[in-house]
Amino acid sequence: MADSPIKVHFKSQIGKEVAATPPGFSEWLKPKMIAVEEDSITIEITVRPEMCNPVGTLHGGIHSAILDEVIGMTVAAMGNETHFVSLNMTSDYLRAARAGEKVRATSKIIRKGRTAIHLIGVLINADGKELSRATQNMVSVGAPMKM
Repeated sequence: MADSPIKVHFKSQIGKEVAATPPGFSEWLKPKMIAVEEDSITIEITVRPEMCNPVGTLHGGIHSAILDEVIGMTVAAMGNETHFVSLNMTSDYLRAARAGEKVRATSKIIRKGRTAIHLIGVLINADGKELSRATQNMVSVGAPMKM
């Protein structure tokens, strides 16, 4: 089966900051595309001061947002006929990251149904230590998928 146009776009971004990818939140995160696999995507983010909480560590909401972003990218790249959105997400925060650190988020499809997809995401630091993880269910909203 041929790659979807979105997957082709993501593959063309490997090694670069992901460009021209809606919505604007991706532009704010400034993810660098690391890998695009059949059932997984890996991105790298540099933690910026505005992503941190008052203690100076990566805000928990940003942990979850990064994981949600890589999971959403993975589902978008699958070539689905309809658009999928998050139904729920559970996050576990295990370690901190500070401004200036590079973190990597990797998604993995666990089960794909016709109208629901279950995925996991893991955020690690440069030493390979797990910072956070999430499980998420995405559901079809029935609207046609657009590039």
